[in-house]
Amino acid sequence: MIEMLIGEILYKEPGKVIINCSGVGYSVNISSFTYSALSDLGKNQTLHAFLKVREDEMTLFGFADKKEKELFLILGSINGIGPKTAMQLLSDIKFDRLYSAIATGDVTLISQAHGIGKKTAQKIVFELKDKIGKFEDLNALNIAMGLTSDNSEAVTALVRLGYKNSDANSVVAKIIKEKGKTISTQEIVKLALQERMKK
Repeated sequence: MIEMLIGEILYKEPGKVIINCSGVGYSVNISSFTYSALSDLGKNQTLHAFLKVREDEMTLFGFADKKEKELFLILGSINGIGPKTAMQLLSDIKFDRLYSAIATGDVTLISQAHGIGKKTAQKIVFELKDKIGKFEDLNALNIAMGLTSDNSEAVTALVRLGYKNSDANSVVAKIIKEKGKTISTQEIVKLALQERMKK
């Protein structure tokens, strides 16, 4: 299995890069985010890679950020969402925003991706909302949702009180949006618990 490609960039265009690894030029499919993060031609580049093998072809996908690759693989676990569709999603919506959209159930944002209708977006949210905890940390989600390190403590506190990661992030983001980013961790937890008791 090819996990990583390290080599000189020979050619690049939106959606594709050719990278020279020990004298072999690999054609790699990439997202718009990875394209924007590529080094200049002739420079060395490291890409986290995934090789899709079929009977009649082998296709390489590359990612400048490991978290983008992880989300790509999780998206690919959904029935009906193949590698090309997953890559299209990551090209239309940067991975941290997509991660956030899944966590908060933002079907509207997800359905803005090319070829993704409302039903497919709802399916993505339904199947992945509780799986995003597979990420090693929540930094990308916290940044995407505008959480500071102090606010992240509120997420941790709510998880310890029985919230799922996705629900805790969603409610904290909602409170911050309503009350402002200067709200304290204690106040966030208090408001979250009050909201929970109303349900």
